[in-house]
Amino acid sequence: MQKIKEQLAKLLQQAGFEVDASDFVLPPDIKMGDLALPCFGLAKKFKKSPAEIGMDILQGISHPLASLTLWRSGPRQVRNDNGVVDRAEIVGPYVNFTFKRKWLLEQILCSPPFAPSLAGLRVGKMVQGDQQKVMVEYSQPNTHKEFHVGHLRNACLGAALVNILRTTGSKVITANYIGDTGVHVAKCLWYLERNNPELVVEKGQNKAEYLGKIYSEAVRLIAEKPELMVEIADVQSKLESGDRKLLKLWKKTKKWSMNDFERIYKVLGNKFDKWFWESEEEKNGRKLLGQIIKEGKIKEIKKSEGALIADLQEYGLDVLVLIKSDGNVLYGAKDLSLGIKKFEKYKVDKSIYVVDVRQTLYLKQIFKMLDLLGYSEKEKAHVSYDFVTLPEGAMASRKGNVVSFDKLFNEVLDKAKDETKTRHADWPQKLVEQIAQTIALSAIKFWILKYENNSVIVFDVNKATAFDGDTGPYVLYTIARINSLFEKSAAAKLKPKSCKLELLAENIERELVLKIGMFNDAIKKAKTELDPSGLCKYLLELGQLFNNFYQKCRVIGENPELAGARLFLSNNVKDVLTKGLRLLNIKDVQMM
Repeated sequence: MQKIKEQLAKLLQQAGFEVDASDFVLPPDIKMGDLALPCFGLAKKFKKSPAEIGMDILQGISHPLASLTLWRSGPRQVRNDNGVVDRAEIVGPYVNFTFKRKWLLEQILCSPPFAPSLAGLRVGKMVQGDQQKVMVEYSQPNTHKEFHVGHLRNACLGAALVNILRTTGSKVITANYIGDTGVHVAKCLWYLERNNPELVVEKGQNKAEYLGKIYSEAVRLIAEKPELMVEIADVQSKLESGDRKLLKLWKKTKKWSMNDFERIYKVLGNKFDKWFWESEEEKNGRKLLGQIIKEGKIKEIKKSEGALIADLQEYGLDVLVLIKSDGNVLYGAKDLSLGIKKFEKYKVDKSIYVVDVRQTLYLKQIFKMLDLLGYSEKEKAHVSYDFVTLPEGAMASRKGNVVSFDKLFNEVLDKAKDETKTRHADWPQKLVEQIAQTIALSAIKFWILKYENNSVIVFDVNKATAFDGDTGPYVLYTIARINSLFEKSAAAKLKPKSCKLELLAENIERELVLKIGMFNDAIKKAKTELDPSGLCKYLLELGQLFNNFYQKCRVIGENPELAGARLFLSNNVKDVLTKGLRLLNIKDVQMM
């Protein structure tokens, strides 16, 4: 479809109209044409109405189309007999183009859709990109806390963006920045030293879950007696200065958290090229700020009442405390050090931070300081996202009311198992569990990714697992339905040369073909906006179109040539759905 748009754009450019391939859209009704050009922008530029611009376009393309045996049928429509454009006509403020059926079908169905090289998928043409070297930092959980539902959005969003960037030509380094130090760790270690110095944990208890409860209990105690914060600060200072006893406790409990994170990442299918540690950047940040002060590199960084601050008020970015008056290093110093490391050590052209919306001002401050240090030409992007809540309300680790990943996943998995058993009572238990896990992960990931980044998500388990809604299981079910068609037909192995595509004469078939052709546009939009929700919407719409086609058009039982053409069309749909899901880090299924 991209090539088709480019050809149309070139035709109009030759006629004197500044039109880009991205300007074309699909009409709301297939009967109105295959592609539509909105005339609003051109009308504004030439100070004419959209209808007048439409007439100018028809007149302008008359000459170049004349070489294709153009003929006019009425004042608002242009037709030609031999070229690829069957007709062009004005419909309201749009000029709609309809292509020759056979040519259109061959252009879209006989050219493999752009596809990522992921998980054994056949590689199609790679989307051309700028070949940037990009680092995507995402997930970033804190040790000594549970990995909960709120962490899922970051993990799912980051993985999808990595796949999308890679398939559009970027060389991507994936990074995870682990919060393994700070006041939350000090609170946890403080409580353990007081109440469980031997680290006795009940048999069978998840150690990471235990640490999460310890943290919440410490927060509760401190809320009751705020004077205890003096003890917390002391623990934090000792840990930063290398107290042997505390370091031993810290390393052991940190390992508990990391083991759990790695287990969860394996389930989710998240992989990281680089691991960064807040404890390391703490030392680097302190050293870096000392050099900046000594050499006077950033006048905005200065001492104030015993603390070290970055006064960014002249840029409308307020004041950021980097080192507290008690000597404790804060996030800004660490992130400044890490930001420099990304550009200097890893030589990236663009640094992407997937971090929740609450950190918007903070990251603007970090980016500004990096600019002041000489990295203004390097791209820095904050992919912000809003919260995930449950129907019963918001969560917070400090309050101890979080829903852990395991609890949510097991609840979704149990529902998927029950549904699978109901549908396939004869399946062996191993197969039920395998298919159910794929369905469960699709339900979780798709529900999270289908919302725009700036939207609050209410994760409803019942709705997310439905087979007939805007869900991951619905897309999987569509793929399984297509697979069942091939199981029933001896024509499953038909190749394009043996198919008479011109037999696909129904409007729903043409609409399905056009939707397939928009796959690349959906990928590019997701890349440009760093938001995969549009790709989710595209996959749902494609699945809905296919299921409409399935209801209206017989496949098995038709004459072999028509059946072959419809099977070939169905296989194209499956190919795009499968590749689209893989971009979202979701596996497909053969049957459901």
